[in-house]
Amino acid sequence: MSAFPTAAEVIHEIRNALAVARANVEGLLDGKLEPTHERLRSVLQALHQVEALVSELPSSPAATAMQVQPRLINVCELLNREFQAVEGLARAKNVHVAVHRCPVPAAPCLHFYGDPVRISQIVMNLIVNAVRYTPAGGCVSIECTRRAEQLEVRISDTGPGVSEGERERIFEREVRGTAGHDAPGSGYGLAIVKRLVEAQGGSVSVTAASQRGALFTVRLPGVPCHVTDLCTTCPASH
Repeated sequence: MSAFPTAAEVIHEIRNALAVARANVEGLLDGKLEPTHERLRSVLQALHQVEALVSELPSSPAATAMQVQPRLINVCELLNREFQAVEGLARAKNVHVAVHRCPVPAAPCLHFYGDPVRISQIVMNLIVNAVRYTPAGGCVSIECTRRAEQLEVRISDTGPGVSEGERERIFEREVRGTAGHDAPGSGYGLAIVKRLVEAQGGSVSVTAASQRGALFTVRLPGVPCHVTDLCTTCPASH
């Protein structure tokens, strides 16, 4: 299964990944971030995303398809690196990021069947959006758990939020919420998130956060067996 982005959407994704990598490198050089092995791996992961995205920019429309290529991965490690990667961007804006994870990784997450590049794109888009829409001194909260046999990632912020009437359209291409019109953005990120989540058999939604801001919830089953061209390699029983 594939989703077909415009060149502008691919460039948007590249800019996101480069912004995250640059913020981390600047934080390391300034001494604001500790140069741990995991943090350096998170920068490398962002650069791998750039490499994958650049390959989606040839002239032929068919070649620009965002191919979903699932395989068995440790999704906990993958997501931890994404969570660490955004810290540099958040610190530069004076936004606090709080991450809440399962104390003990679940076995299905250690052997998760999904596309690591696309999962990274999904999570990076949502976290970068949350940081950009949160004013200085605000907070972005990330919760990663397993619920109802699915991986669930919940990202909330203390930004302007998304009005109830805009919550369906916010995932359409080039649509931005009116409450956050002053923040930088292209209107591509959430449309890409929706396509990539659904291509892996999952869902994404937005509601109001408990106090103020927006809460985005991504659910991924890890075994997209409804996709017929994947079922020959799917590890689940039928």
